Amino acid sequence: MNLNKYKHVVSSLVAGGLLLVGLFLLLNGAPQIARADPGDLFVSPTGSGDCSQGNPCDLQTALGTASDGDTIYIAGGVYTGSGGAVVTVTHSLTLYGGWDGTTTTPPVRDPDAHPTTMDGGGARRVVYISGNISPTVDGFTITGGNASNAPTGAGQGGGIYSLGATPLIANNVITNNTAYTSTSSSGRGGGIYVANAPGAAVITGNQVLSNVASISYRGYGGGIYLGYAPAPLAQVVNNVVLSNTASITNGLGFGGGIALSGSSGTTLIGNRVEHNVAQGGPAASFGSDGGGIYCRSSNDVTLNNNVVRYNTASVPANGGGGGIGIDWCQRLTVVGNTLQGNVASASTTGGTGRGGGLDAYASRDLVVNANRVLSNTAHLGGGLYLLRNTTFTMTNNIVAANHASYQGGGMAFETDVRQPVTGTLVHNTYAANDRGSGSGRIAIHLNDPYVTLVLTNNLIYSHTYGVYVTAGSTATLYNTLFYAHSDGDIGGPGTIVNTNPITGQDPLLDADYHLQGGSPAIDAGLPLPRLTTDIDGDSRPLGSGYDIGADEFSQQWDIYLPLVVKNYP
Repeated sequence: MNLNKYKHVVSSLVAGGLLLVGLFLLLNGAPQIARADPGDLFVSPTGSGDCSQGNPCDLQTALGTASDGDTIYIAGGVYTGSGGAVVTVTHSLTLYGGWDGTTTTPPVRDPDAHPTTMDGGGARRVVYISGNISPTVDGFTITGGNASNAPTGAGQGGGIYSLGATPLIANNVITNNTAYTSTSSSGRGGGIYVANAPGAAVITGNQVLSNVASISYRGYGGGIYLGYAPAPLAQVVNNVVLSNTASITNGLGFGGGIALSGSSGTTLIGNRVEHNVAQGGPAASFGSDGGGIYCRSSNDVTLNNNVVRYNTASVPANGGGGGIGIDWCQRLTVVGNTLQGNVASASTTGGTGRGGGLDAYASRDLVVNANRVLSNTAHLGGGLYLLRNTTFTMTNNIVAANHASYQGGGMAFETDVRQPVTGTLVHNTYAANDRGSGSGRIAIHLNDPYVTLVLTNNLIYSHTYGVYVTAGSTATLYNTLFYAHSDGDIGGPGTIVNTNPITGQDPLLDADYHLQGGSPAIDAGLPLPRLTTDIDGDSRPLGSGYDIGADEFSQQWDIYLPLVVKNYP
């Protein structure tokens, strides 16, 4: 994957750059900074000149000379620093890495051919941004940052630290940075820390690799931390967030890849969040959340079309949300994502890991729509685990091949009398969540009292029980297709109302859990005019009625047009 390959010339900046700026402003609503007669400054590792293209200066001279609206082109090479940071930004500058260092006009940038590395040397953070400004940081390798002894915001943002600003952080490789080595204080944002943004910051096209929030205490956001915003905080778009850790040892971890805290209105779109760990090693207590992504006290957040795979909430024990962990986030929308191969707790004997794919606690009006929740693992709720005081709607999801060692291979719950869980499930497919044993092989397990579910047009295939309801809970089902359940389609001492089920008929699913021709699910659902698409975005209905399950069957027709032959004189 090549995130940085491009040639950038000044002649295209006027047209193309303004178009991009306009796009970002349209997306995030950030105020535009006036750039009347911007100046260009040029930097090289050995520069000692006047910062012109033909006579570059050193990095610190350029930073001290530049003012709002200026662009600094930085040639390939390695840049280090002294004091608290390698780069300190207090103006609305554009910092471009990858300049080829030549005097050719217009200047050429290619960060792949001319890598520009900012290296904290393990002694300081790399980039410090402060004030009500809108800078751009584009095209760098940012590495070796350590914010443990930073004069401002110690323990926050080993690679990039932004406080009170609205940055654009684009097309960088941010790797092997550490927020905190303290044994008694929390670390936040090993790779990137953005807080108190007055507008919507943009983090896009970056590779955020192998960063750590805390070496030996509690950590938040091994790769990226976003927090404390008076306005919609950020748009995190098309990044690779890989192999980051929130807490290595001796503390809880939250958000191995990305952590949101008090960051209402944030949008995560099209990111790959893989192989991250929230809590990596032994600690005095366990209960870490969000191996891939963690959301806490952040309302109106959208997670859209992300791939969240192979993340772990807690290696030792008691992790929650191997893929996504949610605490007190209201009106959160999880739509179009793939949650695959995530693990709540890696240990098979180390306690009750919850929600291999997704875990949500006290989250009102949660929307889970058109996701693929596949092959995740937990002790409780292999696919999903929804806890106290959560209300939710699930529509058009495929929940398949998940594993629970104790209860609810597909889905399980936790409640009490003061904190019930209420949910609506429409047009979902639950298939073969049966890689555990006993009650771990139940598709939808109402395993606590005070759970109330209404299910319409769902397809539930190949488990011990399709739906099992414990005493004190209620499941009301309409037009459910059940097939291949060894102990029964429904069961348990709780209240079950099962209206118009289809039983004993193979749903004819293909390898991707979509309907094939002749399936009894086709046109067998209740009409739901408010629902107009399926998991793939295909229209509903396509036939004479609504199909049961996440997929609306689409017949492929081969159309042959007549051959028309024209005679020309």
